[in-house]
Amino acid sequence: MKATESELLDMLSQEAILDRARLVREATLADLGISSIDVISLLFELEEKFGVVIEEGEMPEMSTVGEMMDFLLAKINAEPQA
Repeated sequence: MKATESELLDMLSQEAILDRARLVREATLADLGISSIDVISLLFELEEKFGVVIEEGEMPEMSTVGEMMDFLLAKINAEPQA
């Protein structure tokens, strides 16, 4: 199943308990108060919903919501390796 940015933002909003309107691409994770615990919780949700595995240490350093969305969408929507 393919993911959309809107869908991922909705999930992040729920995990981090943030108003969805605040989750714009330019917003920094630090300014929004998104912790590493929030990110890990989101990863568990993504793994369950989309069947993707994101290994510990695989995520690059990210400072904005946009960087996070770009990485997650690329990972989730990548073609499976044969």
